[in-house]
Amino acid sequence: PLENYGIIGDNRTSVLISCDGSIGWACLPDFDSPSVFASILDPNAGYFKISPSTNFKSMNFYEPGTNILVTEFVTSTGKARLRSFMPYIPNRRVPTSEIHLYLEMISGTISWELIFCPRFDYGASIPKFEEQNYGCRAYIDSNHSITLSCINKIQVNEEKQFGFSNFETGRGEELSFVIDWGSHKVHSIQSYQSRRRLKQTRKFWREWISKLKYHGRYREQVERSLLAIKLLIYEPTGAIVAAPTTSIPEWIGGTRNWDYRYSWVRDSALILRALFKSGYIDEGTAYLDWIFQQFLPDENDSSLLLKVLYGIRGETEIPESTLNLRGYMDSTPVRIGNLAAEQFQLDIYGSLVDAAYLYNKEGGVITITEWEKLYRVIEFVRKRWGKPDSGIWEARNEPRHYTYSKVWAWVCLDRGIKLAKELGETEIINEWQKAADEIKEDVMINAYNGKIKAFTNYYGSDALDSSVLVMSKLGFIEGNDPRFISTIKVIADKLKAGEYPFLYRYLDDDGVGGEEGAFLLTSFWLAEAYITAGNKKEARSILESIIDKANPLGLYAEEVHPETGIMLGNFPQGFSHLGLINTALDLDM
Repeated sequence: PLENYGIIGDNRTSVLISCDGSIGWACLPDFDSPSVFASILDPNAGYFKISPSTNFKSMNFYEPGTNILVTEFVTSTGKARLRSFMPYIPNRRVPTSEIHLYLEMISGTISWELIFCPRFDYGASIPKFEEQNYGCRAYIDSNHSITLSCINKIQVNEEKQFGFSNFETGRGEELSFVIDWGSHKVHSIQSYQSRRRLKQTRKFWREWISKLKYHGRYREQVERSLLAIKLLIYEPTGAIVAAPTTSIPEWIGGTRNWDYRYSWVRDSALILRALFKSGYIDEGTAYLDWIFQQFLPDENDSSLLLKVLYGIRGETEIPESTLNLRGYMDSTPVRIGNLAAEQFQLDIYGSLVDAAYLYNKEGGVITITEWEKLYRVIEFVRKRWGKPDSGIWEARNEPRHYTYSKVWAWVCLDRGIKLAKELGETEIINEWQKAADEIKEDVMINAYNGKIKAFTNYYGSDALDSSVLVMSKLGFIEGNDPRFISTIKVIADKLKAGEYPFLYRYLDDDGVGGEEGAFLLTSFWLAEAYITAGNKKEARSILESIIDKANPLGLYAEEVHPETGIMLGNFPQGFSHLGLINTALDLDM
């Protein structure tokens, strides 16, 4: 289960490692590459494991202030620690794709079992294996090759096609193992300089997290959430993925299984909000530089300015298909690609302008070229805000006038006006203000349902949606407005998912079908709504309830099961972690 997994990464890809010493998910060399180890989705789709060959107990924890994962093993005869990391060297021109595992004996002796069983192309291709002096190589051709380097003799099981080793370690011994994607030869373990790379990587992470300007009571949880979010950034372009996995189901046995290894404009912009509030500007510079390059040329203003999501290199064609895998806990389909890229979602434009405004406010610099692009975005929204869209939740039925989308359209104009004033570009402010006022009036008339005393999911309905809880924190409505306070109460009651404070996103049909769990970000939105309404005590109670639901490493998936509390959805999820950061900072700052 997800509760057992930690994550390591190098800002090109991420790897999930269980507390039993096994790699359950690794796409190499990039987030969107086909998997090499995917046992989390199918036991036959590739795995790697180092663990004691006798009964053992184990646990995962991180070295403080880092993404270096430590697995501690205890047997009846000894105790050992396995440090797992991907070396991090910022802005390296020749990228590596190495997984380093550094085994240290603490006491006694332990007998170990190592299994090296990569499978290429999401488990579809079984490679050839060959023993070499310093380990083992698995390959299909020059483009599909991976090596394991160590001092141990690696034998090959020709029938089942995997490498294995059985060995023993005693007190004080230290061994290194390196999995190297793309290498065509097994190199000596000394050549990888694991101890030196460990120190470099530790130094990088601790220097990065030291920039955090929050020092409140939830510092530990905020640190872990920031470190998790940092692992979602694809450094070569600045793109930010929603999560590093695909098709972890939103309900066991359900069909809401999506590929999140892409960069959603909305998710990325909301992540940037959390980063900026925490004191991190560089990631915003990289992302904004990248996303502004994705704008369509001026002559295409009649179409959508931006796609909902992009590949991590700016790809716009992301076809959706299914894989022949058993799925996480036998939940199918397992999908790659994502069809949501083709939708019109009005809110993404406001989230981008809001991120740019905060970036400029927190010390970043919006250039004239970037302002010209933002100007196009704001004008696009001024002309298009009255059209229906597919909404934040990417409904696959007919477009509607979603309240959340209209609120973000107002944000787009409001932040555009503020940014224009800061930049001295004020000639169009009156037109933007007029449009912002029209949007606000439109929402107040059409989105508030006096019968149920709440702002609803879309105009003219009585359907509820937890996304409207953001209205106050975005400045659209006062937190003490009776209509907003009533909305909080109605949503907390009617959308409650099992144990309070967990919520469903909504209950009405979205054209997708299938069940889902409680969406964690909505609980953070509920807490933030209470903060704006002046009830910090309730907000703190909600935050601490969610903190208790993290896995032992402080990581979150997208959702939790409303009855059992097990994690559901892709993992770790940027939305969940940005929600924790924002709530903690708003409570204590």
